[in-house]
Amino acid sequence: MLGIILFYLIYYVYTILFDKNYQPKAYQLAVKKGEVSAVLRKVEKKYPDKVRFFNFWFQVERLKKEKVPGSFAELGVYKGDSAFLLHQMDQSRIFHLFDTFEGFQANDLKTEIGKAATYTTSNFADTSVQKVKKRLSDPEFIFHQGYFPETTKGLKNEQYALVSMDADLYNPTKAGLEYFYPRLSQGGVIIVHDYNPDWPGIMKAVDDFAAGIPEPIVPMPDVDSSVMIFKAND
Repeated sequence: MLGIILFYLIYYVYTILFDKNYQPKAYQLAVKKGEVSAVLRKVEKKYPDKVRFFNFWFQVERLKKEKVPGSFAELGVYKGDSAFLLHQMDQSRIFHLFDTFEGFQANDLKTEIGKAATYTTSNFADTSVQKVKKRLSDPEFIFHQGYFPETTKGLKNEQYALVSMDADLYNPTKAGLEYFYPRLSQGGVIIVHDYNPDWPGIMKAVDDFAAGIPEPIVPMPDVDSSVMIFKAND
């Protein structure tokens, strides 16, 4: 039994590192044409959720092709992993980063249920704005440290093409949808992570918001069940 487990473990590692079958044909072609940087190829090999990675890539490529205007943004940056790879996919966009960079706020935890109910203010606090700025040092990154949506002051008229939301909790997810959706360009997309029963607060925030807009939410088969909201033409 141990030998069988070891075999499948080695096979899994080999598949992740060397097997290209999981790569979409469009991505393979882009690599052959030199349209994917060496840095992004390296990130792709190590990124654990391939479906999420390639969904990001397809959406960014679509935004380029359709010339959808606007900045990129992320709500829930943590250590900057997702922001780093999205920036590598399109380095021409201003990229707004919203996070406390100090973990969760106590008031946001009071009403949580599901997995989030086990969280404390210590969760995701093992970061700092200084550390993330060191990693995300390109001038396109603009940091907005503090409690969201208070950190959107001065951005009332900002326009967004892509928003990645990974805030884990109901309150910031609700506030994020209320802020970003009206400022989303036509053809733009909001991608919300963790839309699954382990995170009922996120599901409620998304479902309640989606009930009031004309577009449907589009589920994705990535590891943690992201959903997408596209801004239709007026």
